[in-house]
Amino acid sequence: MPSMNARLQTAEHILFRILMDRYGAKPRGVRYDQNKCSLDVITGTDLRKIDPKEFEDAANEIISRNLEVKKYFLPRKEAEKVVDLSLVPENINKIRIVEIIGFDKEACAGNHVDNTREIGRMKIMNVEKKEKILIEFTLF
Repeated sequence: MPSMNARLQTAEHILFRILMDRYGAKPRGVRYDQNKCSLDVITGTDLRKIDPKEFEDAANEIISRNLEVKKYFLPRKEAEKVVDLSLVPENINKIRIVEIIGFDKEACAGNHVDNTREIGRMKIMNVEKKEKILIEFTLF
């Protein structure tokens, strides 16, 4: 079984892609604790007014597809054509891509599973608003 960190990081990619596609969410930060992930996003939609089960069900549906997760490097010039590099420092010229085949492709240096079936199930624990929306989830 992959580490909890690899499982959380891949699940975070899935949840963030859902929030981005459905609500135009923009990333502001992510924090991984031992058994949970806190995802900070900015969006024009107050996500606290949406049943968190909606995010949870959507993420678990993607997880259940058993999608392959590929990790590879691209030169920065190539990578900027296929992923957003706004959060990647300019001095990094070799970009690591994490691609959930058929669903998402992002620049990321973190640990990830090889297939979404290794994630387990997601459980949204909290959605709150501070300066931005904070969504916390865990896996089981």
